[in-house]
Amino acid sequence: MNHGMIAGSAVLPIGTYVQPEEDMIMRCVVAAARDAGVSREELRGVIAMTPRPHSLQNYQPAHVATRLGLKLDLLAEFEVSSFGINNALRLAANAILERDIPAIAIFAANRESLVPTSDFFEHRTSRTSDANFVGPYGMAPIVWNALGAREMMAAGEATEREFAEVSVRLRRNAIDNPLAYFRKPVTADEVLASRMVAEPLRLLMVCPRTDGAGALILVRDDIARRAAGRVVVHSAQGWGHDGDNVIAERAGRSMFSLPASTLAVEQAFRQTGLSHADIDVVEPWVPFSPMEPMVMRGIGFARNYWEVTTVSPSGGLVARGHPTLATGFYSLHEIVQQLRGEAGTRQSPKARTAMTVSETGNFNACVVDIFQRYQR
Repeated sequence: MNHGMIAGSAVLPIGTYVQPEEDMIMRCVVAAARDAGVSREELRGVIAMTPRPHSLQNYQPAHVATRLGLKLDLLAEFEVSSFGINNALRLAANAILERDIPAIAIFAANRESLVPTSDFFEHRTSRTSDANFVGPYGMAPIVWNALGAREMMAAGEATEREFAEVSVRLRRNAIDNPLAYFRKPVTADEVLASRMVAEPLRLLMVCPRTDGAGALILVRDDIARRAAGRVVVHSAQGWGHDGDNVIAERAGRSMFSLPASTLAVEQAFRQTGLSHADIDVVEPWVPFSPMEPMVMRGIGFARNYWEVTTVSPSGGLVARGHPTLATGFYSLHEIVQQLRGEAGTRQSPKARTAMTVSETGNFNACVVDIFQRYQR
């Protein structure tokens, strides 16, 4: 099954930026189009992630298209959760097929540095849970993930040192990623000695709030054939939601078991006929180190998952950084590089099939996407 073909990808190094978000986006769109070998005349659609309230420029798709001189057959925006880019991939693939559009750009930029952490918590994070009955009591994502981590430890399913070792591995992976925010190694003892944020989560287990931008170019089959060796096929997309939200309200469900991820991966595997043994690289959406074992075991990998497949070679959100709207583009950029064989010292040997996991923790919704090398 073919859900779309990615021919171009570009992202900016994660950090802090002073230039306008639309300028960051245009840099990425131009670079991604060059990467895809697509002309301005062939780029006939744009899809953006809806900018945050603190963004200075709204209606970014139209604004960027105007400044780049694009004539469009498709212009759209997606409200972003962890799933904005997943929805955009499907829309782009369908539009290319149904409207015969040669190429579509998907893009986003996020400048978290524009907003103090206190404002970010007040106007965004505290409202992601039940804003009337949970948010006012400080039940933000980091807190409910901490509760899941504590329950996981109490059940004998993980230790605090195992969580620390996740941070160590992610930092080690990020050393060789020129796009990553943190590129210095840490030890497990350093992680365990860092400031407690929400027990058992410590500072070095938490992703940094950062700025970033990215763009992808999806193309029609005739364009894909021009550079077949560099094209990545979106082979499957599985979705899952079990009806719970943030706090496990149904008896018998733990805070660390993520049934939505199981539903999503099973659906993706049914679409492709693949299994866990076929997955060479996984880039999960993991803003806190304890979430990695929760997610990886939720999608069916063993407790020693990092020994059987390559996980977050980019450094993941904890080391690479987390510019929220653009985070998915960095995960997909890593997947594209891995499947092209262009990841340098991060390269997973013989990478042919890769997976991204967008799991919102105890929101308990999940999307699993599978990507493969293009074959004529």
